[in-house]
Amino acid sequence: MHISSLRLRNFRNFRNAKLHFKKGINTIVGENGSGKTNLFYALRILIDDTLPRYVNFYSTDLNRALGNWAGHWIIISIVFDELDASEEAQSLAVQASGHMDTEKQGSYAVYFRPKYQFRKELYDYSQTVGKNATDLQLILDKLTIEDYETVYLSRGSGDFSDDATYNKYVGNFKTVEFPNPDDKEELIFGTWLPKEINIHNEVSCTFIKALRDVESDLRSYTKNPLLKLLRGKEKTVEVAKQNEIIESLDKLNEQIGSLAEVKEIKQGIDKSIKEAVGTTYAANIDIKSELPNEMEKLFQSLKLWVGDPDDEGYKGRIWELSLGGANLIYLSLKLLEYKKVKTDRIANFLLIEEPEAHIHTHIQKTLFNNLKENKTQVIISTHSTHISSVSKISSVNILSRGNREALVFNPANNLQSDEIVRVERYLDAVRSNLLFAKGIILVEGDAELILIPEMFKKVFGLSLDEIGISLINIGSTGFENVAKIFHSDRIQKNCAILTDWDKTIVTLPADSAKDDDYQKHCRASEKSGEDRKVILNNFCSGNNFLKPFYSKHTFEVDLLMNGNSYEFVQCLSKIYSREADKEKVKIKLEDSAVEVAGVEVLRIADKQGKGWLALLVAEQISYNTYIPTYILNAVAFASAHINQSSKVKAIYYRLNLIRNNNDDELRPEANKFKTREKSEEEIVKTFCETFKNDQLTKFLAMT
Repeated sequence: MHISSLRLRNFRNFRNAKLHFKKGINTIVGENGSGKTNLFYALRILIDDTLPRYVNFYSTDLNRALGNWAGHWIIISIVFDELDASEEAQSLAVQASGHMDTEKQGSYAVYFRPKYQFRKELYDYSQTVGKNATDLQLILDKLTIEDYETVYLSRGSGDFSDDATYNKYVGNFKTVEFPNPDDKEELIFGTWLPKEINIHNEVSCTFIKALRDVESDLRSYTKNPLLKLLRGKEKTVEVAKQNEIIESLDKLNEQIGSLAEVKEIKQGIDKSIKEAVGTTYAANIDIKSELPNEMEKLFQSLKLWVGDPDDEGYKGRIWELSLGGANLIYLSLKLLEYKKVKTDRIANFLLIEEPEAHIHTHIQKTLFNNLKENKTQVIISTHSTHISSVSKISSVNILSRGNREALVFNPANNLQSDEIVRVERYLDAVRSNLLFAKGIILVEGDAELILIPEMFKKVFGLSLDEIGISLINIGSTGFENVAKIFHSDRIQKNCAILTDWDKTIVTLPADSAKDDDYQKHCRASEKSGEDRKVILNNFCSGNNFLKPFYSKHTFEVDLLMNGNSYEFVQCLSKIYSREADKEKVKIKLEDSAVEVAGVEVLRIADKQGKGWLALLVAEQISYNTYIPTYILNAVAFASAHINQSSKVKAIYYRLNLIRNNNDDELRPEANKFKTREKSEEEIVKTFCETFKNDQLTKFLAMT
């Protein structure tokens, strides 16, 4: 039995969310503040016996996007798959409803809802003629959190992450329609578990939080997994061996008690007591060694001694290890405990919060790769690209911060198995950061990867990172393998694809038979670029989260021909040693004809390597470097989420540079520009009206 889905309604930053899980190992990927901790707490409310049987909910636990929470419910439900035939598992089995396979699926849910009397009042009002939102609000205003109840039910089939289900069985606050609470709707909500069955006794759940006090847990009698592994082992020790150990301990206790030093202390205590209260009332005392002589207690006295692998021969106590080392020991013990001890439970669950907190990169990847299925379902939360890079995307849920609610995406939803495999091949530790981004730009080479972030930072004063954009080098033009995960069915984030159209930079003869070698190369590139454009346009068609953007020729040519010859010319001193060569190349790069300048920049790129040339050009980028329009459009599409504060930061940056860079034409306007007592929206509007030809104005108009 394993958890196949978790459904959340109105719980903290989850307004309506559904997460899907597989057997074995699952990963929750998300940026800080996206709700990973809340998600784990929701799971634990239902299956973790270290939490109170009835968890207290508060008004602050209701999702803020509701506005007025009164009358709304918190619903957290788990769906289990592959139930076995045991009575305990079948007590969770979903009842016949047409929604689930009742032989294999089960459910368990907690409802935090208004008590019966209030639900009945809402229903009665919804049946009146002339019902309206104003009078409904008067009823809701009477409701306090003390008027709520917490109910745990199993075997329900209702998916309350679905708005239609919620509106029908909880209530529609807009249309003032509420169900009759006397209609139990047990097929939807579920029923009480049998009295003799407690879900906490039937499943095992361990939560390992990011900053766990591992040392304390390993000292604890109830939490120490080592003791759980040893428990009951004393019964398997041979009787003769037990007797031998116990006799030797009895003899050792007697030897310790008969030491002269011990007898001296005993006599001193005896004398002191008798002198204080007299011989009539003085207690008879002795000092005895109490090393345990029972096998069970002896096993409990065993402690784990450990040593770092690079300190051969030395072993010390657990607290001598680093936090990461202690976490690894604890996690390994828990996995072994589940494999050896927890076999009597119908399911085992291991929840690990951010294992990267104390574990370095190589161990993160090794740990994740080596976690084995042993009747245990593992759910890991992370914002480590190293863990996400070895995750199977079919077992990944992505959390993203929305407007007062968490958004949940499943990157493998509705993909074929071969498509999933191709995506996973691309998601190494570098590319997997696209799972954490708010917007994505896919590029085909190193030059774009180097220069686009540098241009955006130098021209606008904003880094792509700070506005939540991941720029990913696919290393080819096979964008489809990765881009397909950005879709309304999967990850609902804007992904821009930047590639070359590869239009020829030289005039081609009408008859291709007359092409020289260079013209043949240009003609072939143009044909490939045109074919690629058709394929990409068709691939992105109908997908609002994907959009291709094309340079007319190539990235280097379009960057040069957009008024950026200065940046390239300044690099020549690091490429050529002879002045004559520098001057010759300079003249060509500054030529206005693409047949001259374009051919020359591509010649240099081929000679030096595109990545190396990009590094040289990056050093020359300044605030007045001109960013090609197709790149601005791509960044604008990927940063549709950009906020006003980021826009205003860029405006201040541009104003400061205009004032301090001898721009005689624009400096007077920049000096007159006032921002005091203006809202961020007014600042943006005024800047765009004042500096109509500025690159930033152009970019802001695109967002």
